[in-house]
Amino acid sequence: MSTPPAYKLGTVKTVVTGEAVSLDLPSVSLITRGAALLVDLIIYWAALLILFFLLGINAGAFGYLDPAMAAAVSLATVVLCLVAVPVTIETLTRGRSVGKLAFGIRVVRDDGGTIRFRHSFIRGLAGFGEFYLTLGLMPLLAAIFNPRGKRMGDIMAGTYAIKARHPRVRPMMLPVPGPLAAWAQIADIGRIPDTTAAQAARLLRTVERGGTSIDRPAVLQVADRLADEIYGYIAPAPPPTGSLDFLSAVMAERRNREYQRMVQQQSRQLSLQQRLHALPYS
Repeated sequence: MSTPPAYKLGTVKTVVTGEAVSLDLPSVSLITRGAALLVDLIIYWAALLILFFLLGINAGAFGYLDPAMAAAVSLATVVLCLVAVPVTIETLTRGRSVGKLAFGIRVVRDDGGTIRFRHSFIRGLAGFGEFYLTLGLMPLLAAIFNPRGKRMGDIMAGTYAIKARHPRVRPMMLPVPGPLAAWAQIADIGRIPDTTAAQAARLLRTVERGGTSIDRPAVLQVADRLADEIYGYIAPAPPPTGSLDFLSAVMAERRNREYQRMVQQQSRQLSLQQRLHALPYS
């Protein structure tokens, strides 16, 4: 099984946390962010107009006030609805808002962590200038030329938007191939990288539901590459077989062993709970 030197699978952007853990955090497209922003702007501007109506500013209820005082009240109302409220909501919800919640988006730090008040505050102040002073042109251009679709507020605060909702993934149900069943039971399967294991699982799910409609040569090419990557984590070497059968055996055995570990852990926890409840209370 040799790796085709010219073949490369699409790269996945990852974030390495302070604990040296690699996280797969796909950024959100510009269209999705724009749609979420539009929902938020409609809500904030509706709240602003309602406040203006309640305060009677549009009807001249503040005519008896000093013009400077009326301007200050108007400015405070604008800042409240367009800056303070978005910053507060984003801080309390840890990077969410009504629009982001509707489209399954969350704002996180560049290292994948949860944002805090200072991040939301910087984003809110920068966003007011970006969206209203440049009519949305600056964040649009910044997001187009940034790999993660960041606007200027994100660049200044060290944040970006990720997908918080993902479609449910159906588990790979392919069994261990018969010729490799005996080998799989005694094989030592090491710590396969998460990215490689996820790619192998996706490939096998494609094969499982694709039938005769899949591009067989392309699938075999990807299978050969993934098999070469996984081969170094397996001992002893498997019997001579195809790459797809090898991947099926490894992934199915990993699934079976993980299930057995979960069952054993649940059994130990249940036994411990029964022993604890059997002890007399003093």
